[in-house]
Amino acid sequence: MKKVGFLLICILIWICYEPIHPIDMQKYRLDYKKVEVKGAVKNPGVYNLAWDGTIEEAITQAGGLLPNADTSSLNLSKNIENEGVVVINLKKEKSCISINTATLEELDSLSGVGPSIAQRIIDYRQHTSFSSLEELMSIKGIKQKLYDKIKDNICL
Repeated sequence: MKKVGFLLICILIWICYEPIHPIDMQKYRLDYKKVEVKGAVKNPGVYNLAWDGTIEEAITQAGGLLPNADTSSLNLSKNIENEGVVVINLKKEKSCISINTATLEELDSLSGVGPSIAQRIIDYRQHTSFSSLEELMSIKGIKQKLYDKIKDNICL
């Protein structure tokens, strides 16, 4: 019995003293992360970024922003996770209200224009179409101050 116990102890010592070879994890680590960029950029696609890469760097790799890109809701300095997605939205274009074809409700929605001024615009254009936006000031109740307030929201 002593021999068996001695043999087991020898086997355990041999197992415990077997050289341990550490695994080098550096050879399994990628030096980059993959990020997808979509939306209002010149070249949407998947790009490789450094591990500390930001949204701004991803946009740069995608060729930059289109002129109508809206980054107001993005933190450009934010780090992106591996296999993350960055979506660049388009700016919403303001719709203009045609003073030659708008309904009373559409004209009334303009800041400073109430139902009575809206009706005067409709009455005016029944006799003659507007040929310029400034012609709107010939209507009673529309002076330079009101015109300046609505001119960016109207068209012919």
